[in-house]
Amino acid sequence: MLSLLKQLNNLLTPSHRKRLALLSILVVMSGVAEIIGIASIMPFMGMVVSPDIVVHNHYLAILYQYFSFSSTNTFLRFIGVLVLAIMLLSNLISAITIWGILQFSFSLGRDLSIKMFSAYLNHPYVFFLNRNSSELVQNIVWEVGRIVNGILIPILTIYSRIVVTFSILLLLVWMNPQLALVSGLVLGGAYSMVFFFVRKSLAKSGIEVSVENAKRTQIAYETLGAIKDIKLLGRERDFYDRFYRPIRLYALYQSKSQMISLLPRYALETLAYGGIIVIVIYLLSVQKDVSHTLPMLALYALAGYRLMPALQQIFVNLANVRFSISAVAKITKDLETLSPKKDGEPPVPSPEETPLSFSEKISLENIVFRYKDRPEPVLKGISLSIKANTTIGIVGSTGSGKTTTLDIFLGLLEPESGQLLVDGVPISKENVRAWQANIGYVPQQIMLMDDTIERNIAFGIPDDKVDRKKVIRAAKLAHLNDFIEKELEKGYETEIGEKGIRLSGGQRQRIGIARALYHEPSVLVLDEATSALDNITENVIMEALHTLSRQKTILMVAHRLTTVKECDWIFVMENGHLSDQGTYSELLSRNSIFQQLAPKS
Repeated sequence: MLSLLKQLNNLLTPSHRKRLALLSILVVMSGVAEIIGIASIMPFMGMVVSPDIVVHNHYLAILYQYFSFSSTNTFLRFIGVLVLAIMLLSNLISAITIWGILQFSFSLGRDLSIKMFSAYLNHPYVFFLNRNSSELVQNIVWEVGRIVNGILIPILTIYSRIVVTFSILLLLVWMNPQLALVSGLVLGGAYSMVFFFVRKSLAKSGIEVSVENAKRTQIAYETLGAIKDIKLLGRERDFYDRFYRPIRLYALYQSKSQMISLLPRYALETLAYGGIIVIVIYLLSVQKDVSHTLPMLALYALAGYRLMPALQQIFVNLANVRFSISAVAKITKDLETLSPKKDGEPPVPSPEETPLSFSEKISLENIVFRYKDRPEPVLKGISLSIKANTTIGIVGSTGSGKTTTLDIFLGLLEPESGQLLVDGVPISKENVRAWQANIGYVPQQIMLMDDTIERNIAFGIPDDKVDRKKVIRAAKLAHLNDFIEKELEKGYETEIGEKGIRLSGGQRQRIGIARALYHEPSVLVLDEATSALDNITENVIMEALHTLSRQKTILMVAHRLTTVKECDWIFVMENGHLSDQGTYSELLSRNSIFQQLAPKS
């Protein structure tokens, strides 16, 4: 538990700690109010049984004389209203305490989710090559939710219930030390013993729930993402079976933890109420006069009424903490590894970044790169030069290193050795954003939002800053404007569905090209960007790009040689090396790899 509290403390900011201190004071006030509320029942019950107690009780006598009551009946009604008011005030403070616990916990959960989201966004691109996106989503949403509902709220509730329990026990000890200590030891010992036996099972179930939840999330993502293939192949049952196992185990472990949390309640309630009966019999045997015993019985009954739910909440929340403890380990591990920026600070990238000056050439000099999980380098001393305002092609078989070269060119990957230079200026962490501000990038698979065409073209731009003229200009260059304005009733405000499902593959690709052209970049990079287009549409796009070729530097990676046929210069890659370079006709006449690719065009 101490290790857990230390981990939670590391997740808190100074602001959180101040709020937690104020919340702790409120919890103590709640405990004090609980004592006063329970203790107030004794004088009231004493007066009900024996009205003349007003004369014998020093404090009641002072109160009676100070307000000049006309009779003991009137005074009894006053005391009854006063006890009720104290009870209401006690409950009000308890309600405010619960609200404070919930508000603190959920606001901390909000801040943790933002912190995790920001940490992932700020991390280098290579990090995402080794992590499953469904796992990251689970950490941001599900695991942080487990910390809030399974750790923070339970721990704060445990603290508040311990304060209340301790306060009630102090009152009972003051009234009857021996009886209070025996009752506390029996009930506390029973709950402690049960928790000792189930704690390992709860921790194991918590880990299994996290594992099975990750599996069900990943399978759901993969299934819905490949729904067309699943329908075509008739594999609905196979994916149902894949999803069924983790969801079944997830439900099993959840129900198991809930059962363990609630099961002791019934046995221990029987023990507690049996204890109350024993106390009644004991008090009656000690004091024969029921009038003297009744106020004490009322006190113990009310104390038991408050004490039992408090003890049950302590046990249930301890079980929840034990069950959810694995979530804290996952989140703290990622935060420590990622070393995110200060809480609340936005990610580094900014669309207002001033582009790096570029007018002569871009160079890759002796680039060596290897992925962490591979012993051999993927790129083995790549050197090439690209003049400004030329159209360059990169071709090669699968696994030749084209995509990795492109990622280094884009500033997304840092080479093991060698450097990327723009007009002789080395690209580093300090100026990589300025370099990327020059680039319009079109990937093979366009990630489209479930939003309008306009927002997908002006990707990431706030609504109030979207320039409709630039959107239309980019759409025209991508040969998309006629389709939007003539065939779509809502034009640029048309919703395209999840991942652009309401558009054809070619239309989705052209939105991606328009997106890349929206910022009017000086460098346009296309990674198999026309592979999803038919030959006619590809020719239209290539003609549009050709009109830009003397105004922009264009770099395209392709398998189909028709895509690079009009390039000024073409690089051929093979097994991480630059094996040849030249014009289309030169390479077609002499390069065997190029010749093998030619029939695919």
